[in-house]
Amino acid sequence: MNNVWYYVNDVVNGPRLPWVGLGSRQCNDLPLMVNCAGAYNQLLKHHDCNPTGRLDYYLIYLVSGEVEVYNGDESIIVKEGSIIVFPPNKGYKHKNDHSPISYFWVHFTGSDVPNILNRYGISLFPAINMANGENRISNRFQKLFDGFAKNDKFRDYDLSSLLDRILVEIARSISPEQSEKTLFSKSIRYINEFYSKPIKITDLARMENVSMTTYNLHFKRQMGMSPTQYILALRMHSAKELLESSKLPIREISAMCGYNDFNFFTKVFKKHTNKSPTEYRKG
Repeated sequence: MNNVWYYVNDVVNGPRLPWVGLGSRQCNDLPLMVNCAGAYNQLLKHHDCNPTGRLDYYLIYLVSGEVEVYNGDESIIVKEGSIIVFPPNKGYKHKNDHSPISYFWVHFTGSDVPNILNRYGISLFPAINMANGENRISNRFQKLFDGFAKNDKFRDYDLSSLLDRILVEIARSISPEQSEKTLFSKSIRYINEFYSKPIKITDLARMENVSMTTYNLHFKRQMGMSPTQYILALRMHSAKELLESSKLPIREISAMCGYNDFNFFTKVFKKHTNKSPTEYRKG
């Protein structure tokens, strides 16, 4: 496997060394959009660290070797066949100091990514997805790389379709042990549709027929964050989009995102973005 990097913005195409953040974007023009992708093969030490994370999702498929992946101060060793998906704006760090490794990677965004990953049963970090020994994921990545060469107005659609095929192969190859885990598709669909309304975690747990403790535990394993954090992320994402793309009064945006208390909305938004809604809109 050769080291290659491909970017949709044409800053880099081919075997070049990228820098942190290149190609990072958050875009909702399509349900699923590819930002960049590549293959990595390293015989010596490997370190990849981005403390603040990226704007997009980051998927790694470990073909051979093992990598130490950090979740805060804790770390876990993941082996070949592992698929890791880091969510947006989550810092990541993985390294290997003692053995050769090879992996494929892709950064992606889109308006429907949470639903797509949930539909295919692909969990976000800190959960680790495990593929079985026989799969066609590597072949699908090679086809994705070929898609970058077709630099025309249809390329985003082509890359979206090719990435979807990768995710399908991952879903097919995930071990039976993982597929038996609790997947809260009903409540997640509910959150995605009604995040601007008052939502009680007890009601979500009842929807999935589990206790609130079990629901919180499995939800975090599945989505990489608590239900409360997930609802907050959806509300803040919606608020930022409305501030960027509309001229609606900020008080109206506050209510549309589930905050009837405008002062509380301003406080939460500033804590989430380090800017007030007014400052964010001007920026």
